[in-house]
Amino acid sequence: MEERDPPVGNEDAPSKQSQTEELAAAFRPGTYVVQVPKDQIYRVPPPENALIAERHRKPPVSKNKKRPCRSCYLCFCFWVVAVVLLLGLIVGIICVLLKPEDPTFYVERLAVKSNSPSRNQLHSHPEYDVTFRANNPNAKIGILYKEGGVASLSFRQREIAVGKYPNFYQDNKNSKQFRIVFHGSNDIAMLPTEIEQSMTSHYPKVLVTFSVKMDIPARLRIGQLNSGSLIFVIACDVTVDTLAMDTRILSQKCRTKRRL
Repeated sequence: MEERDPPVGNEDAPSKQSQTEELAAAFRPGTYVVQVPKDQIYRVPPPENALIAERHRKPPVSKNKKRPCRSCYLCFCFWVVAVVLLLGLIVGIICVLLKPEDPTFYVERLAVKSNSPSRNQLHSHPEYDVTFRANNPNAKIGILYKEGGVASLSFRQREIAVGKYPNFYQDNKNSKQFRIVFHGSNDIAMLPTEIEQSMTSHYPKVLVTFSVKMDIPARLRIGQLNSGSLIFVIACDVTVDTLAMDTRILSQKCRTKRRL
């Protein structure tokens, strides 16, 4: 009969099991003290090294974030400027094609606030209430009169009173009435003799000729678009029969110039 060798695996199993039991008995739960030779203790790195490593691992993103914002801002400014220039070009072309006309002005009424002053009031700078009418002859262009307009009243090329031009919008083919109160200038110590006589004399009446000058900043408006700023310069020569009661305008001549 043939001899058979016993399986090797059966012999190793008891030996492995015994080794496991021996290790479990050797390492029982508890507290152990491990001694390490001094020459094998490694130095702990300082915290600065950890910060440096973190910076290298994650570079700062603040600069990268600012660059897109700055680019967006520059792009936005570029488009705003481009749109403004385009609108200005369109308005300029339309103004050239339509050939806008300057507004016309004339004086409707002129009166001194104190028509029968006493002798003391004559030396206290009277106020002149002047009513004007402005006509816009353009069929498709409105006019926006802006703030900052100034007006002056002169007699014999000498300024005697100043006022402010009102701001308002005047539509196309529109006529508008407005008032300006001219306040006596402090540079004049006494009224001119002709004005004083015209204010106090009812008969005979004393004719007086005034000069009115107005500098008015304005814009032309076409639909919803406004043109660039311009200035209308108006000069009027007005003659009245008297500055007492029932003042009548005998003659006048007004001229309008446009200044860019």
